[in-house]
Amino acid sequence: MLAAEAGAPAGRSRQVSRLNPANAVTASRFLTLPLLWWAIAHGHHQHATLFILVCGVLDKLDGLVARIFDCRSAFGELFDAITDGVCYGLGLILVAAYGWAPVVLVVFVLGLGLINTGLRFIYIRRAGRTVNYKSYAMERIVAYTGYLIGLATSGMGKEVSLFYWAFVPLMIVTVLHDAKRMLIDPVPVAGPAVAEAGGRR
Repeated sequence: MLAAEAGAPAGRSRQVSRLNPANAVTASRFLTLPLLWWAIAHGHHQHATLFILVCGVLDKLDGLVARIFDCRSAFGELFDAITDGVCYGLGLILVAAYGWAPVVLVVFVLGLGLINTGLRFIYIRRAGRTVNYKSYAMERIVAYTGYLIGLATSGMGKEVSLFYWAFVPLMIVTVLHDAKRMLIDPVPVAGPAVAEAGGRR
């Protein structure tokens, strides 16, 4: 998609290919999922923790790669958000399915995540362009989801349920807050500044 070229005059933009190093790093996170599944299915707590940690590190690395290779784009950011949902969503399903995390709370978290995803697609339709809704609160929630999976794989027992119980109300508040901004607040007009901000990973 279009991303503002750094230092370019207002109104000028350049094409950023979707086949770029940053998106490749993002896509590589999917390779950790079969390994995570194998580790959880065989009761290897340490390996499972390692694989979800690698998934999280790759999530941070793709933004660095995007800056180094100057391949930031709105599509890349949206792809990153979708990858977060798939990787952490499957991670939650796995730890719940194998009894490492409370099933009811995981269902609540996944349901809220699906609601948030639906709202983001509505926001895209309102904007009329590929754009990832920026929510720093939700970014922190997503990061904390990775920690929740890591806690479950660590086998901490009762402490796992405590953290999951604390997480659900925080996510409810964040989804409600973002829903108002995505459904009601005006959508920013597309321009060089907006495009560049939307292209940050």
